[in-house]
Amino acid sequence: MDSIGSIARRGRRAGGSKVDQAYFALKRAIVSGSLAPETSIDKNEWCATFDVSRLSITTAINRLAFEGLVLVEPQRGSYVARIHLEDVRQWMLMRRALEIEVVAACAADMSERAIEALGQNLAYQKAAISSGDLEGFHEFDTRFHRQMTEGRNLARLGEVLDPIRTHLERVRRTLLPEPGRPEGTFREHEAIYHAIAAREPARAKHEMANHLDRVSRELQAFVAKHPGFFDE
Repeated sequence: MDSIGSIARRGRRAGGSKVDQAYFALKRAIVSGSLAPETSIDKNEWCATFDVSRLSITTAINRLAFEGLVLVEPQRGSYVARIHLEDVRQWMLMRRALEIEVVAACAADMSERAIEALGQNLAYQKAAISSGDLEGFHEFDTRFHRQMTEGRNLARLGEVLDPIRTHLERVRRTLLPEPGRPEGTFREHEAIYHAIAAREPARAKHEMANHLDRVSRELQAFVAKHPGFFDE
């Protein structure tokens, strides 16, 4: 999990106005789990980090509040919002329905070049796990799923899936450090890849369902251990 300092540095490198930099850095800190639910946001700290006024930081926080990532209360100040569990369940349901159909379409007639690119992505995932690079693994994991819609020229489905994946980002980042999760995810990705390469749509759908259902099971186990992270 990234430190606040490294997230802030990345935000500054992203360019744009200082308000934008602060906004994207704060958002990344929340989504990545570096700022956990219920964590107070120290405006003075972020003002110093980005060398901006309190008004600028307040503007960034208000944008995050509009997106539901931050809560602002008169007597309490600004703090990271909990994750709404019912929203997560619905996003997961939508993602499951769509990605199962996407992977079947890929197994039916994805190009050999696109399949080869999926295999290359798996090699990068394996290297990231071996080196303990969770951030790198997460990026290749996200890219692996996006490559299916792109490789099969399913742009409209990609337009629907991308915001769903963004909504689920906090959950995925929260679960990723759990022991054994990257390795398990990699094995499931391998199974999906082999089903696509073998041109077996039914098998591909089964492997994708297994992959996404495991995320749901792990979420429930995590909620039981960390109820303070979530609201119903």
